[in-house]
Amino acid sequence: MTKRTKGLISVMIPVIAWGISFVSTEYLLDTLGPMTIGAVRFLFATILLFGMMRTTGTSLKIDKKDHFLFVLAGGIGIGLYFYFENTGIKYISASPSALIIAAIPMFTLVFEALIYKRQIKWVDTLAILASIIGVVLIVDINFSEFFKAEESIGYMMMVGAVISWVVYSMASKPLFKKYSYLTIIFYQFLYSLPFFFILVPFETNLWGALGFEGILHLVFLSLIASVLGFYYYAKAMDLLGVTESSVFINFLPIVTIIFSYLYMGQTITLKQLIGGFFVMLSVTVATLYEKKQSSIQELTKMKYNKI
Repeated sequence: MTKRTKGLISVMIPVIAWGISFVSTEYLLDTLGPMTIGAVRFLFATILLFGMMRTTGTSLKIDKKDHFLFVLAGGIGIGLYFYFENTGIKYISASPSALIIAAIPMFTLVFEALIYKRQIKWVDTLAILASIIGVVLIVDINFSEFFKAEESIGYMMMVGAVISWVVYSMASKPLFKKYSYLTIIFYQFLYSLPFFFILVPFETNLWGALGFEGILHLVFLSLIASVLGFYYYAKAMDLLGVTESSVFINFLPIVTIIFSYLYMGQTITLKQLIGGFFVMLSVTVATLYEKKQSSIQELTKMKYNKI
């Protein structure tokens, strides 16, 4: 199995897990506050990771100078991201929120070009634009919502979420050369916890109304969406690069819609199907192009070695 194939398989695991997690979070919001959900989710995930590291003998040691990168990725990229996203949805509906989050690949591409001198290719821009068009169709955007002044707080929050995720991606990239994926996400989760717990006392939580189904949703968010999701997304960023991995984030609405149909009986419209086609087209174009470039590089390398 090639490095690229491993990367593509790896990125689909968090896409599916995180797509379903929106439904789990929506269910839990009836009884728990958004930051409480995040606090419980990442606390259990951190404990699970610690146990996994002890079992596998993975080192807990990290260089002092790298603590700053872990704070950026965990505190800002995870803790502040969920704060901005969940708070933003209180002020604006999910539709414009999803569109703003769909801008993550574009912001990631720009920042990767500025910070890590990545060359911006025409196929990157084409894939990102196609994915944004797809998300617009999937979430059925009502553009009149963008011009209501009272919702400006919500838009600023969602922009904050986008920037937070870009910070997560940029801060994670240098860590892949020094640490295992388990070590990386363990410390990222650990440093995210204070950002969640500091806001928990200000939320109203109905623990008695959580029920067995609610507990299962928390287990899913902790084990599948957090541990497995972030582990394999870190692996995907390492194997595919942060920009190409971020393009797959726009698959999330497709997964959410399909799971909502199966779990909650929500209907899927023709417009959403067309939107899904655009998203899949964007990912396919980017993937095939990168595969072609990799093949050319391999052939060039083989010819050079023969000479």
